[in-house]
Amino acid sequence: MMEEKGVRRYVRAVSRRLICSKTTRSRLLDGLQQELSAYSTLSYDDLCAEVGSPEQIAAQIMDNISAVEVSNTKRKRRLLVVLIICIFAVIAGVFGGYYIQANQVMRNDFYVEEENTTDEQVKKDITFEEALQGE
Repeated sequence: MMEEKGVRRYVRAVSRRLICSKTTRSRLLDGLQQELSAYSTLSYDDLCAEVGSPEQIAAQIMDNISAVEVSNTKRKRRLLVVLIICIFAVIAGVFGGYYIQANQVMRNDFYVEEENTTDEQVKKDITFEEALQGE
């Protein structure tokens, strides 16, 4: 059981270095895991010494992946990174606007027009409301 962890760790290390779609990665890693099942008794370090480093194996596997798939995967990753950056920028803008508005309110740094009402205006408002209620 402990020795199989070495193979799984090795396959994960190779997986991190592959630039391809998930389906292609899954297919290639399943094949790699089957090939490495013969070395299931070896630890990760022994497996690296016997087979080669994960970087070397990943480079060999990458030679078999089409350039179109690699470029599509890189484009999708860039798009995802740009999308995440935009989301964080919007969130930062919202919090920044809230912070500025909150500071203005705390310092009374905003302008409010006060309207002084007279007794006549209050009476007019009351009679208008009474007229509306009477209808």
